[in-house]
Amino acid sequence: MPDRRQEMSQVQQVPSYKNITATVRTPRCAVLINEASSLWPTAAKGAIQHASAVWGGRYFLLVPTDGRRIKEKFWEVLEAYNPDNITTYNISFSDMQEADPEAFTRTKQKYKEGWDKEGFAGDFEEWFTDNAATSRIDKLVISEELERQLINRLSPFHFHGKSVRHPISRKSGFGYPFTKIADIVSHANNKPAEIILPKSIDDPTAALLAYSQTGIASSAYCEELEKQGVATNQLPDNYDTKEFVCHVLGSQSPVWQTEADHWRPSDEYMPRTPFGLSMLHLGQYYQIDHHHTEKEPTVVVVGDAVDDFCLYYCLSRLHERVLWLPLDWLRDCYRAVAENRRRYQRGEEQQTLGASQELTRALINLYFETIDYGHHENRVQLLSMSLSQRQLIAYRRQMAECSYVDRDRYASKVDCVPIERSSTDCLLRVFEENNYTNSETIVFIDNQSVSPFPTPKPKNFGFIKPSGHNWLTSLQIDGYGPPALPDLGSAIINIHGLSNESRVASDGITYHCPNVGYFGGDIDVVLVKPKITLPDEMAVMAAYFSDCGVTIGYSDKGNYFLDTIDRFGGLDEVGAFIKDAATRSVLDKFMETRNSQDGSVIYLTNDQRAYLSLAAIMDSIGNEDSAGTLVDELVGKRVLRRGYILQCERCRLASWYDLEVLTTDFTCSRCSFRQQFKQAHWKEPIEPKWYYRLAETVYQFYVHNSHVTAQALYKLKMQSQSTFHYVPEIDLYNFEPSGKKRELDIACVVDGKLVVGECKTEPLQPKDAEKFEKMTRMLGRQPDRIVFATALSSVTDTFKSRIAGLPQSEVWTYGDMYDSPA
Repeated sequence: MPDRRQEMSQVQQVPSYKNITATVRTPRCAVLINEASSLWPTAAKGAIQHASAVWGGRYFLLVPTDGRRIKEKFWEVLEAYNPDNITTYNISFSDMQEADPEAFTRTKQKYKEGWDKEGFAGDFEEWFTDNAATSRIDKLVISEELERQLINRLSPFHFHGKSVRHPISRKSGFGYPFTKIADIVSHANNKPAEIILPKSIDDPTAALLAYSQTGIASSAYCEELEKQGVATNQLPDNYDTKEFVCHVLGSQSPVWQTEADHWRPSDEYMPRTPFGLSMLHLGQYYQIDHHHTEKEPTVVVVGDAVDDFCLYYCLSRLHERVLWLPLDWLRDCYRAVAENRRRYQRGEEQQTLGASQELTRALINLYFETIDYGHHENRVQLLSMSLSQRQLIAYRRQMAECSYVDRDRYASKVDCVPIERSSTDCLLRVFEENNYTNSETIVFIDNQSVSPFPTPKPKNFGFIKPSGHNWLTSLQIDGYGPPALPDLGSAIINIHGLSNESRVASDGITYHCPNVGYFGGDIDVVLVKPKITLPDEMAVMAAYFSDCGVTIGYSDKGNYFLDTIDRFGGLDEVGAFIKDAATRSVLDKFMETRNSQDGSVIYLTNDQRAYLSLAAIMDSIGNEDSAGTLVDELVGKRVLRRGYILQCERCRLASWYDLEVLTTDFTCSRCSFRQQFKQAHWKEPIEPKWYYRLAETVYQFYVHNSHVTAQALYKLKMQSQSTFHYVPEIDLYNFEPSGKKRELDIACVVDGKLVVGECKTEPLQPKDAEKFEKMTRMLGRQPDRIVFATALSSVTDTFKSRIAGLPQSEVWTYGDMYDSPA
C-alpha cells in the first residue's frame, strides 16, 4: 500500500483558498477572589472598580477560590466564558477603609502618633496611603496544581506555566494587554461628554448589587477622564435608592414616589455609568439565534455567600436577565410581611416596611415583571450555591408571600433548579461595534498562508494609539476549527517566536494587537500581520497528548480506514453506505466463509476470500438496475474489482483473476502454468460470470470492525455545526509504563470540541473505561466528550455504572448508528 503521508504531502502542495473572518474584540478576564476571606465584598468592589476603567471591563468575571481548587460550577462557567487572561485580587490594608472604617481610622491614628513621636520628616498622609496600599492582609496564592488545571482546562494566555499574572489590588489595576478607557476616550467617534457616577448607598449589600451593574469609578480615574474632556457627574442623593437599584437591574418603569423632593432622571444614564463607558463602542452579541434567547428564563441567584454573589455576577455576564436576591433581605422582608398579614387578620394597624424591606419587595416584583410582559412564555429560575433544593423551595414560597401579585400565580411561574442543571448556554460575546465580520480569502500551500494576514483595526476611533490601545483579533477559518489546547495557538500564529501572544479560544484563533512592543511609527507600521499555519489533524492530536510524553501514529487499522475513506470519496460516503442496511449487507457477504447454494457467493480457500456475482449484489439491493449502477460506481471508485474465477487445468486450483491481468491466457497463481482460458476453466454457465472482489484495504477495514468507528465518526460529523476533523484508529505510544502501546478508536474535533472514544462489536466492558480514566489523570484535562460505541443493541448496567465517573461520557448502541435494528 502506498505511504499515506507521502500521498497527503503531495496533495498539500496544491494551493487552497480559505475564507477567514476576523473579529476585533477586547480581552476576556476572570478575576479570582479569596472565597475564605470575610472581606470578599471589598475584593469584589475593588475588582469592579478596576474593571470599570478598562475597555470591555464590564464583561469580566469574578470567580471565588481558596487558591487550591475551584468549584465545579465555576469551572463550567469558566469553560463557557473561556477567559483570555486570569488574575487575582489581593486585599491590602487600604481596602479596610471601606470594609471597616473604624478599624482603619484607629490603625491610622496609632501610626500617626508613632510618626509624630519619632519626629519623622515628610508627609505622613502620603507615606501612610502608599504603605496601606501595598500592605497585603489577604494575599491569594494560587497553587501549582490549580495553575496546571487553569492552563489545561481553559488554555488562556500563559507564560512559563503561569496563567495567573499581574495580580491587581486597590492600588494596582489592569495593565498590558488591557486598554485604559482614559487612553482612548478622546479619540472615540461620538466621544462621551460625561461619566455619571452611581449614587452613594449606605447599605453595603445594596451598594454591591447596584455597582455590579453600574461599575465604580475611582477619583484618580475621574481625574484622568477630566483631562480628556470628560466631565464627572454623580446621581444625586435624593434619587430614591429603591428606584435606582431596580432601574439598574432592568426595571422598565420607575417605582412611583410621592415625596416632593424626589428626583427622577430625565434620560437613560446607564450608558454613561463607569461600566457603560467601559463598553465604549462595544456591542454584546449572542452566539445563537434570537428565537432561542427569547425563551431563556430569568435567573435569580438566592443566597448571601461569596459563591452566590459570584455566580450571579458571572451568569449576568453570560446571559441577560440574571439577578441576585440576598437571603438576609428575603428573610427580613418575609418576617415583616407575615407580621403585617397577621395584624391585618387581627384588625390591627400594619407596620411600615423599612427601606431594605421595600427594596426587597420591589426586587421580587421585578423578577416577575421580567417574564410577565412580552410575547413569549418565560419563567423564573431560582438557583443557589449555598442552599439545598429543599431550602430553595421554601424560599420560593416566601418570595411569593412578599410579591405584589397573587401568591399562587407567582409561585407557579418560578422553578427551583439544582445548581448542576443550571445552564451556561446562550452565551453573550463582546466585539467592537460593526467590526466582527472582516472577511479575507487567503491562499495556503502545504497548510501555510502564502502572504501575511491583514489584521483589522478598531473602526470606531478617529485615531488609534500605537501604544496603549490594545485589542485582540479572533480568526475563524472556514472548515478549520482546532480545539483550545494550551500551546496550539503559537503553532498556528507565531508572533516573534513568542508562545504567549496567541491562543486558540472557543470563538476563534486569537492574537494580541497591535504588537508586543512599540518602537516608534504609526499604527500601520506597528500592527502585526502574521502568517498562519494550519496544523493537520495528526499534529492537533499530537499536541493534545504531548504534555504527558505520549506520541501517536496511525495503526494498521488506521491505514486501512484512511484508504477506505479515500476510495469511497469521504467519510460521508462510507458512513451512508454502511448505515444503510441494503448496502451494508453487500459488505457482509464479502465476509462469508462458504459458498452460497446458488453460486452467487463463492468462497475460495486458497486466499480465504469471498467473491460476489451481480446476483448476490442484486439480492441485497433489491433490483437489477440499482445493483448494476452500484457495481459501476464501486468499480469506478476502486472499491470493487471485476474478474473471473478460473480453475487451472494442471494443478486444479480455482482462483480469482483480475480483469486487468487477463488476455486470452491466464497464468495459474499456484503452479505458474500459462494456459488459454476456455469453457473448461469454469463450470457454469456457457459464458464466464463476473465475480467481484473487495479491495484488500476495504476488506481489512471491515473485517477488523472499523465500520463501527466509521459510523461513530459519521454520526459525530452529522452533529457538527461548522467544523469537523478526525484521525481514526491511532496508536498511543508511551501510554503505559511498560512501553506497551494502546489503541484509540475515536479522536476527533467537533466544532472545536475534542472528542475521544472506544468502538466495539463485542460487549463493552468496565475495563474499556480504564484507558480514558487514566488519560484524564495523565493529561490533567477532560476531553469535551467521551463516546463508547457498540454494534450491539445494549450495554450492561455494570458498564454504565463504571463510566458514570467519566464526565461527558455517553454510550451509542446499534440503533444509534445503523438504520435497521440488530
